[in-house]
Amino acid sequence: MASEIQPHTADMDVLHSEGAWSRVLQNKLAWVGIIGCAIVFLVAVIGPWLVPHDPFAQSMLHRFASSNATYWLGTDQFGRDIFSRVVYATRVSVVISLVSVLIGMALGTVLGVIAGHRRGWVDWVVMELVNLLIAFPTIVLGILVLVAIGGGVVNMIIALSLAFLPRFVRLARAETMAVAEKSFVEAARASGASDARIMFKYILPNVIGTAIVTAALWTATAIRAEAALSFLGLGVQPPNPSWGNLISDGLHYILSDPGLILYPSIAIIVAVLSFNMLGDALRDYFDPRIHER
Repeated sequence: MASEIQPHTADMDVLHSEGAWSRVLQNKLAWVGIIGCAIVFLVAVIGPWLVPHDPFAQSMLHRFASSNATYWLGTDQFGRDIFSRVVYATRVSVVISLVSVLIGMALGTVLGVIAGHRRGWVDWVVMELVNLLIAFPTIVLGILVLVAIGGGVVNMIIALSLAFLPRFVRLARAETMAVAEKSFVEAARASGASDARIMFKYILPNVIGTAIVTAALWTATAIRAEAALSFLGLGVQPPNPSWGNLISDGLHYILSDPGLILYPSIAIIVAVLSFNMLGDALRDYFDPRIHER
């Protein structure tokens, strides 16, 4: 019986390469991204339990209060603590963005691998559907889906997952078609390995690295998209706070109390920059040849 073919690619070598990891650690911007994402995750996980006030509690006697020892960032038009609402909104916005990207990555990568490996009518059907979805920008597709099924956290995740899915399909399909020409895949096929075994043992591990890097970068896009859709009133619905609807609520008071939109805007900027820098660091980790160019 022929010995089992073992996949061997540059991606797998890089994954276990100390040199690649040292390059990342020497990059100061990578540290900024890693620390920034860690702070965002920490705030999203434990922040709502540590806030000084109930983010939903209203106090008309303290509306539009300026920053003080009681209300660190002041209060909004209903007397709600802005700091508590921004912290609570971090969990909502980050969960929606991460879950939607992860669902899009998981489904899109599997579909892309299947389409790129099987070719023929399977590839044609998948790519026609992908071309139909990708013709719409992320925000526009999100608007169409949310108008059709309504707003809310779950529907927002569905809308954004559907928007990111075709992008992962195209990425995985292109990577699969390149990996399929490698000698170890040809050897596995010649040894009688089934299509499922070839796709999920020999091809998928060599595609997932690129998908992870892209997911980190597109998480930043998902955060912006979630904020934009919630700003338009199609995403997270009040009184549940998200960064987008906090900005929308504060827009009417931009001249009298600019802090209402300043603080959630800063949170969005920090999160987006952190995930972009993390994506760049992951790209350097999986492809250290970038440093040699």
